[in-house]
Amino acid sequence: MKWRLIFLCIFCFILGEALFAQTDSLKTSQYINSGELTQLPDSLDKAIREAEHKKNADLFYNLGVDFFARGDIGMANLYFLKALNINSAHSQAKNNLNLSIRYSPDADLYPEHLFLVQVLYKVLDFFSVNRLAIFVLIFLFLSALALCWLLFYDPEKERALPILVLALCLIICIASSITLGIKLHHQKHNPNAVVILNQTNLLSPTSNNVIQTVHSGLIVKIVQSENNHYLVHLPNGQLGRLKKEAVKTVIGS
Repeated sequence: MKWRLIFLCIFCFILGEALFAQTDSLKTSQYINSGELTQLPDSLDKAIREAEHKKNADLFYNLGVDFFARGDIGMANLYFLKALNINSAHSQAKNNLNLSIRYSPDADLYPEHLFLVQVLYKVLDFFSVNRLAIFVLIFLFLSALALCWLLFYDPEKERALPILVLALCLIICIASSITLGIKLHHQKHNPNAVVILNQTNLLSPTSNNVIQTVHSGLIVKIVQSENNHYLVHLPNGQLGRLKKEAVKTVIGS
């Protein structure tokens, strides 16, 4: 009787270990897609945790490509935006995001900007946080050199040239510093969010009346967080409310 109990305990222990190992190997992360609970593979779940920990633009971009290949446009756009939030000059993330928007069911909600506005946005995107920081340091150094040049300039000669050089260097340095500060603030408080459900209703800002139906991948800006809804601006400036479970924010999602 004693031996039977021992064998039974050993058998239960081995069975429990096997079940635990199987459960651990099938461990997945869950996310909402098309209104249903969907399972992510363990490898993708691990990649998400690694990217969120390292805050690396390339890792976020790779996740966007993975989700795009799975047909989940909402999560793909979310991670493309996360990559651009860290590095606005990430051309691959920008190109893929633009391609996704172009073939989106809600493509008509994105306004077409004037040519000069597009050029301005491209210039601002090119100067990422890292590039701006280097730019500030370079012109701070040049300003110091220009100041030394002015201080040790021959007092009998006209000082217009060193003063002009110093003024230009200071103006560029100050403008770059202000732009850097704005970009850092936007990076930490990015209001963008992405619709992750296949489709959901956009409600009136003041009632539960349905304005229109929006689809997965639509990029919105969060204006205010309410109880169960976000007050958002659509790309065309329209104001409405979306359920919180229907969207994921770029920051903290």
